Amino acid sequence: MPEALLTIGAYSTWFEANLVRSELEAFDLHPILADAHTVNVNWLWSNAVGGVKVQIPVSEAEDARRILESGPAEPEPELESNEDASCPVCGSKETQYYKRGSFLTWLVLSIPILPPLSRRICTVCGSKWKV
Repeated sequence: MPEALLTIGAYSTWFEANLVRSELEAFDLHPILADAHTVNVNWLWSNAVGGVKVQIPVSEAEDARRILESGPAEPEPELESNEDASCPVCGSKETQYYKRGSFLTWLVLSIPILPPLSRRICTVCGSKWKV
């Protein structure tokens, strides 16, 4: 006889529930998604059916709760590959890349017209410059 399943979370979209399922599978647990297809067919039914439910065998429930309560892992720090990553205006080292360019033309015309330009932005003063 199959083991009983316990619902450990309910999410409004399949995408959110699948992220939780993937995290639990990374720890060798065996979750399943209930009502995922129902919500995918008509997302307005999500509230009516109680959302997409992540269910797990009762024997793995304690491990699953511990994993989900631990929260996300700390992201790895971004490695700076550029020598002058400091802001030319204020001198701050708190800068990051952003892409500018052809996304809108690509979206409307299905082809990019302008090549994307790599730029940096300072998170302190907001100034932008080309790399």
